[in-house]
This record gives sequence, structure tokens and C-alpha cells, in this order.
Amino acid sequence: MSSLHLRLPSLNTIAAFEASARHLSFTRAAEELHLSQAAVSRQVQSLEARLGTPLFVRRHKEIILTPAGLEFQEAIAEGLLALRSAIARIRNLSDKSVTVSASLAMSSFWLMPAILDFQTAYPDIPIRVLASDSVIEPGAASGDLAIRYGNGAWEGVSAIKLFDEVILPVCSPAFISGRSPLDTAGLANEPLIELDSSITTNSTWRTWFRNRGIAQDSLNIALQLTNHDLVHRAVCAGKGIALGWSYGVLRDLRDGTLIRPVLDQVTTGNGEFLVHTNDSPLSESAELFKAWILDYAASERLEIDTFLGGQHAV
Repeated sequence: MSSLHLRLPSLNTIAAFEASARHLSFTRAAEELHLSQAAVSRQVQSLEARLGTPLFVRRHKEIILTPAGLEFQEAIAEGLLALRSAIARIRNLSDKSVTVSASLAMSSFWLMPAILDFQTAYPDIPIRVLASDSVIEPGAASGDLAIRYGNGAWEGVSAIKLFDEVILPVCSPAFISGRSPLDTAGLANEPLIELDSSITTNSTWRTWFRNRGIAQDSLNIALQLTNHDLVHRAVCAGKGIALGWSYGVLRDLRDGTLIRPVLDQVTTGNGEFLVHTNDSPLSESAELFKAWILDYAASERLEIDTFLGGQHAV
């Protein structure tokens, strides 16, 4: 055993101090460490004796870090960050897989087609998709990257916009075959298919009309469904007009599976962002996938702008 190790305080006393300093409470530190409050207090006292200086000022029902305590807490935080980074790098040495989380709709209608293209180019990099409408924070336990809906203002993560949220009416060609052209206000009288979303209120027809500046007292909601896949099946079957997201319906518009009954669309100010934690570096495989998916999204954005901007209603 090295003399350097012998000079270090025990890990138990360091753990007791770190938890106490973070919570500024021996009681809460004890709960976290599954120890008694007295045991945590003794561990901290032992550490203070070892260092030869008090780390806390003890007052009635509160503790405050001394200058020495603040210095030691900062050193421990830097050490833990270095350990986390080292652990992540060690794991990445042997693991080439990349885990990406996204909502059910994003996973199905955009991410999976993108991944299929990625694996054609990089067949040796396995991709795991966590599809859930619950927010999954990127990190060591839950994955490398996430695609998150919102405004991009999240703490502790790097967020790069993939797409603006652009919502537009779509229907099957058969639905309006042989009919006179529709106007936006008249859509309210058509059978409408609506997504009942837990992620955004922008999925409702009433919100869409309001954002277009059109007041509608009554809407003909023929179907209200709880996920994008059901909405997609219904609109492709010609059961009505649905709201689509530009990045999700691009392929259907491109191949003629769906068409735009009117040219109006709504840009909400939200978007889809590629995010990853700032706490640890991405693996080489994750960095490669990140760069590739950003290029892929940029290409799709250009196509969306060109396709939607140059398309005519039918």
C-alpha cells in the first residue's frame, strides 16, 4: 500500500462530508447514506480531526461550510466529475452502441427511417432507441442522446435544433377526389381527426385555427385518437383531415400517400432538439452519430422548405 494512500482520509469520512456539504444537513446526509445522524456527525468530526481544521460552523438546527469546507467540497466535486468522465470513457472503450431516446411519434415517423439510413453507412454501430412520451434525460443510465420537444431552454444539456414545429392539414387523395377546392375556414365542417397528445396542446384543431386567426365555435371532430400512429392510419384510410408535423409527413407528401387540402400552416415557436448531457463526454460512436443525424436533419429541413414552399393545394 502506497504512502500516498495512507495519507488520504477514509472514503467513509469523505462520503459523509460530501453529502453533508451538499445538503447542509447531517440529518439529510444520514438519510441519503442510510446511516444514523450521529454516525454521520462522527465521520465528519473524524475528518476534521484528520485535516486539523473545522469544515463546518455548527449552529442551532443548521450547519454552514467554513472556508476550508468550501475548498474541500470544491475539490471533491472536481474529483467526482473526473471519475464520472473516466468511467464513461472506460465503458466507451468496449461499447460501440449508441442509445437515443425520443417520443413515440418522433421515433416512428422520423428517427427510425433516419437510423435505417445511418446503419447502411455504418453497419458496425448498433443503435438502441428508447421510445417514450415521458421525458428521458440523456446520461449514462438512460442513453447517449435524446430528441426532445420544446423551446430548447433546458439546464444541464446541450440542445441543437433539428426542426421547427410546423403543423399543417393533410388528408388522403381519395378523401377529396372529385371535390371542389377547400378553403381553410371550411375545414371546420369536414370530418376532422384529432390527436389527443400528452406532450403538446398544439395538436388540437381548435388551437390550430386560433393560431391561424380563425375563430371556430364548432368543429366536426370525427375521431380523437391518443397516438400519432392511429391518426396516421385513419387519415391514410380516408377517414378525414388530420394535422401533420412537417418532418413527420414529408415522406407521405413526397410519395403522394397524403396531400395538403389547403396551403395554410402554423409555426408554433417550439421545435425538436437533439440533446445530450454536459456532465460527461460522448463516446466516439455517439459523436459520429450526432454529426451524422445533424447533417441528415439539415438536408431534410432544406427539402421541407422547398417542398412545402413550392407545393400547391389540391
